[in-house]
Amino acid sequence: MKLILIIISVLTSAVAFSQTDFDKEISQILNSYVDSESEPGITVGVVQNGVLIYHASKGSMNLEYGLPFNDSTVFGLASITKQFTSACIGILEKQEKLSINDDVRKYIPELTNYKDTIQIKHLLNHTSGIRNHNVLLDLQGFDYKHRGYTNKMIQDLMFKQEGVNNLPGEKMLYSNTNYVLLALIIERVSGMKIEEFAKQEIFEPLKMHKTFYTKSLEDIIENRAYPYYKESGQYQQPKSLTHCIGAGGMGSTVQDLAKWSNVFLNPNHDFFYLADFITELDTLNNGQLMKHARGMFISPYKGFITYNHSGRDLGMRSQFICIPKKSLAVIVYTNSEDINAVNISYEIVNLFIDETSVENQKQKTHKHSINQKKRFEGIYQELNSDLRMDIFVENDTLKAISSFGRNATPLISKSVNSLVRIDNPSIVYTFQTKESTGADLLVDFGGAIFYFEKIDLAFNPNQNLNEFVGNYYSDELNVNYSISIENNNLILDYPNNEGILIKEGAKDTFGANRRTKYTFIRSKNGKIISFLVASEGTVKDILFEKIN
Repeated sequence: MKLILIIISVLTSAVAFSQTDFDKEISQILNSYVDSESEPGITVGVVQNGVLIYHASKGSMNLEYGLPFNDSTVFGLASITKQFTSACIGILEKQEKLSINDDVRKYIPELTNYKDTIQIKHLLNHTSGIRNHNVLLDLQGFDYKHRGYTNKMIQDLMFKQEGVNNLPGEKMLYSNTNYVLLALIIERVSGMKIEEFAKQEIFEPLKMHKTFYTKSLEDIIENRAYPYYKESGQYQQPKSLTHCIGAGGMGSTVQDLAKWSNVFLNPNHDFFYLADFITELDTLNNGQLMKHARGMFISPYKGFITYNHSGRDLGMRSQFICIPKKSLAVIVYTNSEDINAVNISYEIVNLFIDETSVENQKQKTHKHSINQKKRFEGIYQELNSDLRMDIFVENDTLKAISSFGRNATPLISKSVNSLVRIDNPSIVYTFQTKESTGADLLVDFGGAIFYFEKIDLAFNPNQNLNEFVGNYYSDELNVNYSISIENNNLILDYPNNEGILIKEGAKDTFGANRRTKYTFIRSKNGKIISFLVASEGTVKDILFEKIN
């Protein structure tokens, strides 16, 4: 009996020591990001084998009253919301009330009847080609400081759109609008508001009593964390007037997300079918397997498959990641947009991974010769944007720098046609022919793909700037743009955006280094009659016609 007690005592001491070390290591991570309890901070949770084994915070969830984070602090999820909207669709399909192969217009007939059928699954995996409403609002000159938008406003805006970015299923372009439309489908099929349907079908059964889709901006949310950003060295609190749900718009707690994580980690869970639904990878039209599933990214990390999605909004960042093979989940929320929640999550994940086994799993990387590297050199421009990427060889190293960047980043070989950033191997540059996606270069940021084409810049391609001067109107955006000349430069003005210098690139094409491109169109006799606006890679060909 004494021997058994001694063994139990030794084991208990070992576990306590291990947990203490673990607590110290995470505390060190938090301390490296937050200096004091009097500034915005972080709350993190770690789930292993179905149990929330760690939950700690540092910093203040409310600067006005100096309130620290606590065990039940409620915070915004931002884009982590998408997996819950996806789950609602999965439930409706299980109830045989819809199929993800259904034409979206079966439920939203107000949408323009585009040439090819957009199915519900195309909204779920971001391959619909539907324009991103956030970018459309920016192009309208939406006044975020004094106005907000709602689901109804976004729906009305989308019903006016005459074009899409790509054929359904052709490529993945992340667009929040997909999930605003999914929310509309959920409400029309279920006959309930999405917040009521999700509460009835997901949150109550899982006892996630502090998780919700927001019903209005006026709701009192007890124990809420407030977001903050810095301006001129002082913390400011953003005051959003927007209430739009589906792509975002949810609140939750670490404890509730810990319960949700077990849907993905426990194959015997009653809701495990939702994990299968959300994480199922569809294929593109060309047969290529996607990395974005249905509301989550499926990404490899140090030999393990992860299910993950981050969230970001003014003054906040969030991250939710599950590693089924490790029976591990990490939840991170920060109420400061200067703190990288994604980086923190991987620093914590690293504590659970045996680096020795990772080394054994590493495969030999490809080595490019200098001549092979030089084949990749050139100026690349993002499709539907004026963002450029300069790829060049320097001291035998291939480097990349974007038009937004300050320093070139070295790239190291991964395979015959791909390289990765030396400071972040999850960012992959893949060079290819244009046939499949219309792009020469794909830049993969953990599953979110950015598409680039190789271009040749001409010197002074637009000789007569007076040709472009005038007023232009877009029916799809219901907005006027004015172009004038100041100091031999073209100047663009539109609501809440005055004095924008637009610079020439190729013939009849201009940009302002704002990820927006203006391509002018001429009549048969060579006169400028209109231009097309493309922006941020997720909006293509918005027509502006010249007003005579």
